[in-house]
Amino acid sequence: MGSQQDLVDRVVDDLATDPRVRGLWLTGSFGAGSADELSDVDMFVLVHEAGLASYAAAWLDQVAPAYSPLLARRMGNAPVFHHVLEGWLRWDVVVGGPAQLGDLDGDAVIELLNRDGVRPSSLADLPPESGTVRAMTEEFLRVLGLLPVVVGRGELVTAASGASMLRQMLTTLLRYRAEGPRMSGALHLSRVLPADELAALGALPPVYADRDAVIRAHLSAAAMFLPVARDLLGADHPRDLEDACWAHLHDTLAVTRPG
Repeated sequence: MGSQQDLVDRVVDDLATDPRVRGLWLTGSFGAGSADELSDVDMFVLVHEAGLASYAAAWLDQVAPAYSPLLARRMGNAPVFHHVLEGWLRWDVVVGGPAQLGDLDGDAVIELLNRDGVRPSSLADLPPESGTVRAMTEEFLRVLGLLPVVVGRGELVTAASGASMLRQMLTTLLRYRAEGPRMSGALHLSRVLPADELAALGALPPVYADRDAVIRAHLSAAAMFLPVARDLLGADHPRDLEDACWAHLHDTLAVTRPG
């Protein structure tokens, strides 16, 4: 691991002296055993629930500065921290309590520190959850249904961004179908998706700020996403919403539902 291992060793030594920290796990590709020299270092820091808010609030001022980060930032109000260290070493930290520990996959983490003997459970072989897939599908259809708005206003740069969003949702759905709740990082698609799906993603038409191009891009993403969603959801698929979306696109842009 080189500098990655140096970072891991130092964090373990530092956090082991802090009684607020009850446990520390490597997550991400290092936790799963699939890391390489290009991987970032992902960690989960366990603290008592009562001290979670104060510990997370202090991270950027009291913990991170010791590592002289080039970048250290919190992801909104969530106790999630992104760092870039010397040599462009990427280090991501999630601070959580016992409830959040339960979200980890026990088969894809490496224990570094454990004062209380608690451990995450295995998520192996858990199938995709219908509620998660339905939420993905509803959001996909909502964004797809905005196509007439941005095209009608001539906001083609925004329309191109929308097409990129749909492609990201498509990739996420394919990853979720392949891995279920234990979904791994998006930078390891070649380890997760079969060759034919990777080829299909690579063959999607280019996205650029042109009316016909953004319409093609939206429709091509829908042609891949929606059959997968229907197959996963069965009777729970939001068919009324999909039908209404396609009717709206037909009435406003004269496009037809992909076959």
